[in-house]
Amino acid sequence: MRKWTIMLTAVTAAAVVLSGCSNNGGNTSSSGTNGNATTTNDSGGTASGNAATGNDTGGASNGEVVTIRTSISDGELSKDQIAEFEKEHSNIKIELENLDGTKLAAELATGGAPDVIRLSGVFDLPNYVIKGIALDLTDRMNTSTVIKQDDLLPITNVFRFDGKTVGTGPIYGLPKDWSNDYAIFYNKKLFDAAGVPLPDPTKPLSWPEVMDLAKKLTIKDGGKIKQYGLAANEWGKTEPNFNNLLQYLLSAGVDVSAEDNASVDFNKPEVKDYINMWVDAVKNNVGPNSVNNDQTSGGDLFFKDQVAMIIDGYWYSGVIRSNESAKTHLADYGMLPTPTALNGTRVVPTGGATGAIINKASKHPDEAWTFFEWFFSGKPADDRAKTGWGLPIFKSKMELLPKDTDFDKQVNAVLQDELNYTSQYLKVNPYLAGGGWSIFDKYVQPLYFGKSNIDEAVSGMTKDANVAIQEAKDAIDSQ
Repeated sequence: MRKWTIMLTAVTAAAVVLSGCSNNGGNTSSSGTNGNATTTNDSGGTASGNAATGNDTGGASNGEVVTIRTSISDGELSKDQIAEFEKEHSNIKIELENLDGTKLAAELATGGAPDVIRLSGVFDLPNYVIKGIALDLTDRMNTSTVIKQDDLLPITNVFRFDGKTVGTGPIYGLPKDWSNDYAIFYNKKLFDAAGVPLPDPTKPLSWPEVMDLAKKLTIKDGGKIKQYGLAANEWGKTEPNFNNLLQYLLSAGVDVSAEDNASVDFNKPEVKDYINMWVDAVKNNVGPNSVNNDQTSGGDLFFKDQVAMIIDGYWYSGVIRSNESAKTHLADYGMLPTPTALNGTRVVPTGGATGAIINKASKHPDEAWTFFEWFFSGKPADDRAKTGWGLPIFKSKMELLPKDTDFDKQVNAVLQDELNYTSQYLKVNPYLAGGGWSIFDKYVQPLYFGKSNIDEAVSGMTKDANVAIQEAKDAIDSQ
């Protein structure tokens, strides 16, 4: 989930920056926002100015067959599933379009983007809403006979945005699935090798406690690392990252953005605490990092029995179940609850919530909605839940998750408790491309090598972020 979220965020950021939009900033309207753009006026055009309005006119009322284009990937929607849909809806054809950032940007700029656009609810939705690309689906959601409002889990509100705050206001889309992305999976064999008892899975650790545990689980032999304690994710290095910072700050009750999102300030004690904690982890070699120059991914290390813990959400249980080396001894693996900030409150946000919006410029919004309903609540949703590669967005579909093995039962026991803390969302500034990941990296990495200090780092990232925010706001205002 997080790997694809980060890649998707980079793609979307490029696309949205290059696409034109309406010119009233964050003022939402009833005619529509969904995904990463807030509708800013009643006509709500995209860059090309030919967007369908919130009245959803333009459907194929004469019975002609229409094609609905979507950037949902073929890994998420199979040919067989498409054939099932088209058999049930003879007037609609589905066309998958594989888009990179450049192509999506060009299509958004010319009004030719897909009818249904795949994106991250956490990092993309607010920006798409601000720029008027997404269609407001509130009325359709409220009157749908397929998407039952009282059956939706709180996580779906990550696709709500009122121009300032995620989780409130009109709803512009839905996640296809999601995870408690900052939980921790463990390998019991490596805890045993280090002589460290497993933590109580009913009580979340604090992040400082996780780091202390990681140090204890790191085993050296002749000056070389035999076993790491912690992988920050399945694909990269064990270093501080922007997404994890946002979860830490949410738990600490801190928002670096101003109320109107017009500026940010990283010069906060909690930001410094987070960075210092992770820089210390790098210096103590609890995982692969830029200093020890270990290029092995966290996921590879985890399945080679070379790292004891990895930060990942429920979706990673699907990776473990399907891994050839792990499936023979699933009982050695398990999930721990999402950690908290030091003295923080318990929060279990999603780090991605990959889903989709309906393009406000779609010429066939009714048919797009028919496909949208089916994809998010029909058989594809059932199929996704049964794999255990992500969590469903409906309470009624939770029972479809894998639950046969002891591994499944342990993970699900932790999950049931985690679900009580999922109603808060990462606080992402809608004007910062990628939320600010690249700016964060630019100023944090020199700290590993003693080439900067924490005050210089937070000052630099604050300055650069505010320049980027102002440039983004100016670009919107000039449209």
